[in-house]
Amino acid sequence: MSNRKLVIPQSEAKELLSLPTRAAEQLFQSYDKEQQLEIIRATRNPKQREELYYLVPDCTELIQDSPTEDVLQVLDTLLGTGLACGLLPCLSNEQFEEIMDIAVWRDGKLDERSLSLWLFELSECERDDLSRFLNQLDLRVLAGLLRNRIKLKGSLSAMMLDEGIIDPSSPSIECKDDQARAILNAIWEADDALFTLLLREMFAVDKETDPDKEFEKALEKAKVDRAERIKARDSEAGIRITEDDLKQKVDLDSLELAEDKKEDADK
Repeated sequence: MSNRKLVIPQSEAKELLSLPTRAAEQLFQSYDKEQQLEIIRATRNPKQREELYYLVPDCTELIQDSPTEDVLQVLDTLLGTGLACGLLPCLSNEQFEEIMDIAVWRDGKLDERSLSLWLFELSECERDDLSRFLNQLDLRVLAGLLRNRIKLKGSLSAMMLDEGIIDPSSPSIECKDDQARAILNAIWEADDALFTLLLREMFAVDKETDPDKEFEKALEKAKVDRAERIKARDSEAGIRITEDDLKQKVDLDSLELAEDKKEDADK
């Protein structure tokens, strides 16, 4: 006979959230992982879901076994506060990639404000975690985001950059805002080689092309790559028709549901 506790997820979540922290931790940890996930999934309020994740000493496994959309809802409530660094390191590389595909694009265009907020949150993470995530971002898109917020000054700055002897504290670097400086400092501390590559990309070192045109090309490639990743995920999940396909095949605005017909008949 199984000793597995009978759990009604919504009721259990309500009880857990009403208990003192230590009592809630003990109760939540008495459940197996699948029951914990059921309770978290049944909790639709993102802030309350965050509280439940923290009822175990290390929520990495719970985060990685949760639907990416549910985790993103929690992280969205923390954007701009610098507090997302508590959960961000728990993400798998695949989850981070999927979240970036969802969160920093809007209507097929890169949402630079959103990307900037995410980079600020990432800058608060431990440097090993930041390095892991930075290496999953498209360097050219990152350069395009920062290119208008950071300037390289002085006649020797290009040579210093070419020699790899420049860092965020150098007087040759000028940041337009504190957020850009925090992001640049974090990148340097996490991966100084990536920092140098980023600056070379931003200021088109050794390139004769127009940086703006290069950014446009990089963004277009990033859009294509994102579309391919989304298509692959949808295929793996068994989703065979995209939103665009649906719009082409069905005029959603012209649909008249049975309930609408009944309401019209009753008038």
